[in-house]
Amino acid sequence: MRWWHSLRQTYPRRSAITLGIAVLAVCVVVGGLVIGASAATLHATSSDAFCSTACHELRDNAAAEFKGTVHDVNRTGVRVGCPDCHLPKEFVPMMIRKVEAAREVWGHFTGIIGTKEKYEKERYRMAVHEWKRMKANGAQECRNCHSFDSMDADKQSETARGRHAKAKAAGTICIDCHFGIAHKEPDGPGPAELK
Repeated sequence: MRWWHSLRQTYPRRSAITLGIAVLAVCVVVGGLVIGASAATLHATSSDAFCSTACHELRDNAAAEFKGTVHDVNRTGVRVGCPDCHLPKEFVPMMIRKVEAAREVWGHFTGIIGTKEKYEKERYRMAVHEWKRMKANGAQECRNCHSFDSMDADKQSETARGRHAKAKAAGTICIDCHFGIAHKEPDGPGPAELK
């Protein structure tokens, strides 16, 4: 309350109500600016433009290999962006993922994946991290666009129809079978073999 006493001494001719309203107005304006800046930053760092240009590690590796995949260009014209797969849409999980991304910023500044060779060396570890994250949420990012119930089995091959029916019955999630479709598949066991 020392600040309030100082304020009252600085403006002795102003009533406590007037000063209180002024302080409240300043808090609202500053709070609005902080919230606006936070929202703008959150939006800007959740875009394909940011993911593919913010650092050379992503631009030269992940974003480059994504180009031309079925999620980038396809017969339906529906394009999936980096945040669609790597950033949950729900607020709390999205904020948790954003905090986790601080590790990736640290990796950028320390050069952990700063060259093509280093990126390839870390590819499997990074893939396992994403697979585990997606397995933990039941591949929610995939299910935001794909669901067993909305699939038209008649338009699928006999093999795909059978595998999808079996996967639905077993509760298998998308990435157990569909991995390496947007990025180069790493060497090592796939997501279905993860514990």
